[in-house]
Amino acid sequence: MKDYLKYDDTQVFKYDNVVLAVIYTIGHILIAMTCNRIITGATLDMAAADAFIEPIINGFWFYLLLVVLKKVIVDKINYSQQSFLKADNIGIYLAILYTFGHIFIAMTCNRLLTGAPLNLAALDAIIEPIINGFWFYLLFEVFSNYKLRVQTSAAGRSSKNPSSLQSSKFAPINNKNNLD
Repeated sequence: MKDYLKYDDTQVFKYDNVVLAVIYTIGHILIAMTCNRIITGATLDMAAADAFIEPIINGFWFYLLLVVLKKVIVDKINYSQQSFLKADNIGIYLAILYTFGHIFIAMTCNRLLTGAPLNLAALDAIIEPIINGFWFYLLFEVFSNYKLRVQTSAAGRSSKNPSSLQSSKFAPINNKNNLD
């Protein structure tokens, strides 16, 4: 049992999700700076400022949507008699509003901080999130493959040898229900 605990996924992956989030965040900031610099021609210091300030403002926008506007939107939908809008679909409505707000915030920050023309700021506000989506996917796949390799090698070292243990790719958390 002692050997198994050495390779237990709660021990091996306890901090890996935090490390993965930090790696993603660093990559996200570098991608944002690079896109801003290439697309708008901003100086490195202004691109860096934009890469830090814009996500903070978007965080407040996200909070505002979830805490304040969600109730207002649901109340308006329930009050109106329109059949095409349903309060059950609030998630998609908020996602759409968030996306438009995010693009507007990104364009505004870019324009104000770097002085970029509006068309280039808009282009950056659309291209950079797409590249970050690929960055997220790449990290997710690499991490999932790494976790699977570690779990597979840990299964061979376990005294119980849980060959029936199958981990979900979509849940990089402790998944050891079948071990006891």
